Amino acid sequence: MRLRGKDVLLLFLSALLAELAFAPFNQFYTAFFALVPFLYVLDRTKHAFSAGLIWGFFYSLLSIHWLAFNTGTYWWLATFSMLLASVFLALNYAAVAFLFKAVQRKHPSLAFLIFPFLWTAVEFLRSFGILGFPWLALGHSQAYNTLYVQMADIGGVYTLSLMLLLSNLFLYLLIRAYSRQRLTALILAVLLPYCYGLTVMNLDMQGDKTVNFRIVQPNIGAKEKWKPSNREAIMQKMDSLSRAETGTAPEVIVWPETAVPFYLRSSRYYKHIIIRCARDMQSTLITGSLDYFFPDTVSRYASTNSVFVFEPGAQDYREVIYDKIHLVPFGEFTPGEKYLSWLNNMEYGQSDFATRKTVRVMHMGPDRIAFTPMICYDSVFPHTVRRAAAEGSKYNILITNDVWFGRSMGPHQHAAIAILRAVETRRPLVRSANAGISMFIDAKGRVLKSLPLYTSGILDQELPAGIHVSPYVRTGNLFSWIAVMISATGICFSLCLRRKK
Repeated sequence: MRLRGKDVLLLFLSALLAELAFAPFNQFYTAFFALVPFLYVLDRTKHAFSAGLIWGFFYSLLSIHWLAFNTGTYWWLATFSMLLASVFLALNYAAVAFLFKAVQRKHPSLAFLIFPFLWTAVEFLRSFGILGFPWLALGHSQAYNTLYVQMADIGGVYTLSLMLLLSNLFLYLLIRAYSRQRLTALILAVLLPYCYGLTVMNLDMQGDKTVNFRIVQPNIGAKEKWKPSNREAIMQKMDSLSRAETGTAPEVIVWPETAVPFYLRSSRYYKHIIIRCARDMQSTLITGSLDYFFPDTVSRYASTNSVFVFEPGAQDYREVIYDKIHLVPFGEFTPGEKYLSWLNNMEYGQSDFATRKTVRVMHMGPDRIAFTPMICYDSVFPHTVRRAAAEGSKYNILITNDVWFGRSMGPHQHAAIAILRAVETRRPLVRSANAGISMFIDAKGRVLKSLPLYTSGILDQELPAGIHVSPYVRTGNLFSWIAVMISATGICFSLCLRRKK
């Protein structure tokens, strides 16, 4: 049976319901049944790959259409790259559907058994490599479902994805053929994360040590930020906001990504402004800035998107500098540049950044409190943040600049993803964004304070250090690798049945 118009409409409905669960809509309950129409089509069609590809394209298009709003390039090029990315991501779901159908032809029950694990495994595996993109993980839809999201501390966001997939699967099977066992399985799949959340919410995860943070959100336009003539005004605005009198004395002041939009290392004048601000405020000042280094085998310097830490009693920044690890493909670097050098002749908003990958943990204050630095896209990768927590980090500090995508869904989705990183590591998270959304998030994923998009201002908040070691921090990606193993075992078993037959 070929895909009919009705099937395509059902696939679109399924993708739309899934998207409604994410920020900024935050109708998280739709994720519990969004995949039922998709499963209905998949169960009946012989063209599973096409069904998965179409669903994946709808889902990706609805989720990342905001890439077309990139103000750093031509609209037609941004639109083309968005469509290309949607097709590329759709292949993930086409692969899930194809493998599900391959197993179903030999062992229908086994196919349904491995479906949630297969989907979770694909979500996990696609987070690696230079084209890794865990942004669309189904579990991110539950960011503002505070009780449910607590289970992310077991195996990361992929734990939530698996539980949502189980809920959808058992609901579909229950509709397909009612039985008391299926109803019980559905109830357990839905309620188990909530029961876990109720238990965890009553645990004390705070340390005795607290730090008073100040977030600075300057709200500087994307193009204005990079004009050399605006440097003085930008630095004066950052300095003024940092010194605002609120009745609270901040111990740590956090500026956003590339708050200093030039090579800070090379400017004694602007470094002096920052050093003086840190000294006068008696605060550690953490800022994003451009930096550079000379690779051993290359005479030309390489640019980095970096984090600098200035202490109030120091005459310069700390020697240890963090570089953004996960650079945006075709945005901050060109994958396979040697073979695609012609792309560098096109103006598609790209930069040419590198990374030294020197540190995962930085320190702040006289007590040298360890924190996890993150720059923008770094926060999308759970395993990167987890490693820093395993090395003794007590706080997550995320600096970002989402102004390129205007008032689209992108900044809202990115902010919601940060909530998962706080819960997974059980570390409070400080998010400083150039034009929003800046926020303080506690170790249980609750947003304590926030500044909306396109608002200039500051946020002050006292945050206790995170001391609880979550199962995810302790065991790493064990949960996800188990999902991979179950999927691989199920597929191999079905292949053996085929050969035997």
